[in-house]
Amino acid sequence: MSRLWNFTSGLFKSEIREFQVMFWSFIFPLILYFILTSVFGSFYESDTQGVSFRVGIVREENLAGFGKIIDEVIEGISSEGGPFVKKEYGSIDDALVDLREGRQDIVLVIPAGTNAKMTNALALTVGEVPLRVHYISGKESSTIASSIIEEVINEVNLEIERRGEGDFLDIVSETRVVSAIEEKPFDYKEYIFPGVALMMILSVALLNSPIGLIQYRVSGVNKKLYTTPLRSLEYFAGHFFKLIMTMLISLVLLYLMATFVYRVGGSIFDIRFILTLLFSMIVTISFGLMMASFSKKLSTVAVLGQSLYAIMMFLGGLYFPVFDLPWGIRWLVYALPTTYLVELSRRVMGYQFAPLSIGWLIAVPLIWTTFSLVVFAVNFKKVMGYE
Repeated sequence: MSRLWNFTSGLFKSEIREFQVMFWSFIFPLILYFILTSVFGSFYESDTQGVSFRVGIVREENLAGFGKIIDEVIEGISSEGGPFVKKEYGSIDDALVDLREGRQDIVLVIPAGTNAKMTNALALTVGEVPLRVHYISGKESSTIASSIIEEVINEVNLEIERRGEGDFLDIVSETRVVSAIEEKPFDYKEYIFPGVALMMILSVALLNSPIGLIQYRVSGVNKKLYTTPLRSLEYFAGHFFKLIMTMLISLVLLYLMATFVYRVGGSIFDIRFILTLLFSMIVTISFGLMMASFSKKLSTVAVLGQSLYAIMMFLGGLYFPVFDLPWGIRWLVYALPTTYLVELSRRVMGYQFAPLSIGWLIAVPLIWTTFSLVVFAVNFKKVMGYE
């Protein structure tokens, strides 16, 4: 054990003496976190939704006759430039689920019997035709949308009066308060944290690790190690722990900055979130080992590492959502392990951006890990310089 520790500490000390390792592993993640939160953080200070509101429409019966006016008004307010974006539902239960979970601002229900009530009200010039409006009390966008829809219903009354040549029909809104599922407020400083953390992990796993392995081989260090009692398993255990130590030191610095400068807390200290970061370390290190097994020269591994680093960082969704990209590119998004790793970390934090189940977020990185280690094992002798 002491031999393994001495070898690991020697590798670690040798690596951090290099300025590029110090900069890209320890300093650059802090600079990037500072730049991203400073530039983009102010854009997300409030949970604004612009000038459009989302309305769910539930038709318990199809409208006819004067009821068509209601349809015309709904189409008018949800057309281009209107204040609402509508979505039709076949079930009130489905609409209320989306309302509670924040996917709709209000739900407008056209009850069964509306046509008959409108006919009776017009014939007898008495009576009301109620439309149900469900909204979330205490949620600003929902409350505003509810007020707007009441004004729209007043406009429907006026239009029916105009078309009815003096007959007045009183369509009223029957508002019902719905309890919302507790929704986590969006915090950009918290959202970007796992992206920057994974970027740092990638830089160590895809740049430091394979470059170090190839450098030891081409410089003859490995041949000198052959003459010592050090076994291959100890060699790679030392290499693995060296990378983990580098990543952990960088993570500690990032945590200190996020905690004391930007006051980020809570979910980033959740043990499940920390486990997702450790899981990301293992997956990306195995990917870096596989990459090293394909390279014979330092220039090759440097170009390959930088290319994969950029692709996995930007198309992996570390800094912005990538699931609305065209399918010509999106297939690559689904193929990259970083897509699943960063989404897994954010899912633990309470955010969800990918249309993927938690099972896929774990299974795909495990598949990549297994595949990478198998490829590395097959090419083991080439990596070590035995052939």
